[in-house]
Amino acid sequence: MSPPAAPDRTFEEQAAALAREHGFAVCRPLDPRLLRPEDRIRALCQEDKCGNWRKHHLCPPLLGDLQQARELLARFQRGVLLQWSRALDARNDREGVERSKVAFHRKVLAVEAGLAARGFDGAWGLIGGSCGLCSPCTAVAGEPCPLPRQARPSIEALGVDLLALLERMGLDAAFHADRVTWTGCVLLPD
Repeated sequence: MSPPAAPDRTFEEQAAALAREHGFAVCRPLDPRLLRPEDRIRALCQEDKCGNWRKHHLCPPLLGDLQQARELLARFQRGVLLQWSRALDARNDREGVERSKVAFHRKVLAVEAGLAARGFDGAWGLIGGSCGLCSPCTAVAGEPCPLPRQARPSIEALGVDLLALLERMGLDAAFHADRVTWTGCVLLPD
């Protein structure tokens, strides 16, 4: 079990320490007000190029509408942006990409849990891509999520333009053939 938070260590410092412990390449302070759900991004989801529309509990439209996303995100006052990369053939190794997505999800959950154990109540993570803890997602069969305490939506599923956010933060937003980079965050209510 992790030790309680030292009084002089901030949320961001604790998150950075946990991020290093779990192998994240990037852990930067994130103002949750930058996470602005947009109709344009939700419309991209509706085009269903990723094949997840109506097929994942935490993807649109099952996740809820943009007003619900705005209300959810408005609860948070602090955050950290997390990135993790893994070398692989991103164009041809679909199984490797999926395994890395689940590994990233578990790392975000570990940071979230570590922060909660250090006294940061309400820490909540967002992942990259769609939740991949169950494959296929039980939403396909119309069944409830078997892992509601672990399942998390992605930043993109909430309608946020992740590429614009990365560019605004000065981070690489390009796709690379020789590696996959996942981006998520952990948010904290005030």
